[in-house]
Amino acid sequence: MSTRLLTKYATPDESGQAILKNAMEKLDLSARAYDRILKVSRTIADLEECENIEAHHVAEAVQYRSLDRSGWAG
Repeated sequence: MSTRLLTKYATPDESGQAILKNAMEKLDLSARAYDRILKVSRTIADLEECENIEAHHVAEAVQYRSLDRSGWAG
């Protein structure tokens, strides 16, 4: 998904934006990680059949990213 499509289809609500901003600062994530979190958030919302990305979708995606960074996955 391109940046243009992310902007159109993967924009979280205001609370989700705040969670994402906080995660970016605290975890020192790159722009690429930002895009990945948005993509995972969109997928989580799709699995729940939600049209909009809500805060809990972003929070779950950030948790997965945190696990990935900690080496938990392998």
